[in-house]
Amino acid sequence: MKTLTLVAALATSIAFSASAMPAEIDTDGDGMASLSELQVANPELNQEVFNEMDTDGDGLINDEEMAIAVELDILADPDTDA
Repeated sequence: MKTLTLVAALATSIAFSASAMPAEIDTDGDGMASLSELQVANPELNQEVFNEMDTDGDGLINDEEMAIAVELDILADPDTDA
């Protein structure tokens, strides 16, 4: 079931991935979101959840990881819930 959910989230992420990381989140302009950048809009976000979102383990959230987190309701959609 978890695999099915991730596949559905990946399919949904294609639309999100086509756009750049919102500037309201990506305050340093590197195209990625750090934990501290995400915590501005999501103060309840902690390191443990961030690590689960960071599927490639690079310490940053890219567009695809963000789309999956939005699809799984881990984060609010920055394009519609701002």
